[in-house]
Amino acid sequence: MSKKSRCFNTLFLIAGVLCLLFYLGQGITVRFGQSLLWLWPLAGCAFLARYFLWKRAWRQGKRAPVPRWLVIAVRVCVLCGLAAVAFVESYILSAAFRPAPDGLDAIVILGARVEEDGPSGSLSERIWAAADYLRRNPDTVAVASGGQGSDEPMSEAACIRDHLLAAGIDESRILLEDASTSTFENLSYSFALLGDGVETVGVVTNDFHVYRAVRVAEAMGVYEISGVPARSNIFGFVHYALREFFAVGASLLRGTMALA
Repeated sequence: MSKKSRCFNTLFLIAGVLCLLFYLGQGITVRFGQSLLWLWPLAGCAFLARYFLWKRAWRQGKRAPVPRWLVIAVRVCVLCGLAAVAFVESYILSAAFRPAPDGLDAIVILGARVEEDGPSGSLSERIWAAADYLRRNPDTVAVASGGQGSDEPMSEAACIRDHLLAAGIDESRILLEDASTSTFENLSYSFALLGDGVETVGVVTNDFHVYRAVRVAEAMGVYEISGVPARSNIFGFVHYALREFFAVGASLLRGTMALA
């Protein structure tokens, strides 16, 4: 096996180990099966299988001849895919760590899953970020947004409102939008509740989701939009930021957002 081939094959070993380690770390904070978490061990096993099978074939002298054009085509596709991921993720990372400006006229808190015992981890982070922003900006009003799923004990909007009240936010500053079922509906229905005089709006969501949410809001062309990121743990950020790459692609195909 040539030095170049050994180095290339070693990358599969490293990728496989990292995927499995990430899954073990992520499994501590996210239930197995939730949000395609099972893809991480599947990818890890696939990378490791590729590594060991390739290594065994080389040792036994059974390397199958592969047309050069096919090798080049595969490498070009892989490089283009990696470039696309890097390009989109650079926007996601930039938006995730950009601080929210003070003095916004309103904020829209995007809903997330409500469990039987209260808000999910993602929703809790959004509520905490919104409460902190509202305490620092007493003139800002909030829209709690999110409908009720068939397996949720209450609407996401009502859960957000109740926890904001418990955090000391006055009820007169909270508007309720409890009919939406997607990010696009969250924003569209929430904007319809805002009265005259509102010019600047912040979108409160998890850091990995800020880029797409802000771009969807900007595509509506109603207000000047800013992101209000709610921080997430490192495992959740890596997992969902990678998932956002595909969500951004789907939104672009549907025409609900612009890339930049």
